[in-house]
Amino acid sequence: MQLAIHEHATVEEASKDLLDFILTPSNWLSTEQQAADPSARPAQNALYQRRVGPLRICACVEVTPTLEVSLRVAFRAPGLTPVKAADHLETFLRTRMPLTPNTEWQVEVDERRWIHFVRRYAGARLLA
Repeated sequence: MQLAIHEHATVEEASKDLLDFILTPSNWLSTEQQAADPSARPAQNALYQRRVGPLRICACVEVTPTLEVSLRVAFRAPGLTPVKAADHLETFLRTRMPLTPNTEWQVEVDERRWIHFVRRYAGARLLA
């Protein structure tokens, strides 16, 4: 089944649209839910994705069972390298949360060639 992904002319437009959606707490995703139900994963849900030409962007805020909150942004495109994906990340986040020196991001490339950037979104842990 083909996902109907929103298309945008620029990464900045995609950023505004997608970040407005994923940063709303009601749209945060539990890592437990994603593990139990593959259809709950952002890569399987068009609401968490945008497209700019051949570039696909997937983003979400994930909450672990210990209430740690992380921001995950992933990119995929033909010939995309981690360095070029980092440039896209900077553009994607520029208006809402500019990258600063010494900001730590975990970077991983999965089997489907998505380049993921993950970092803590909230301070320590959420307190319930």
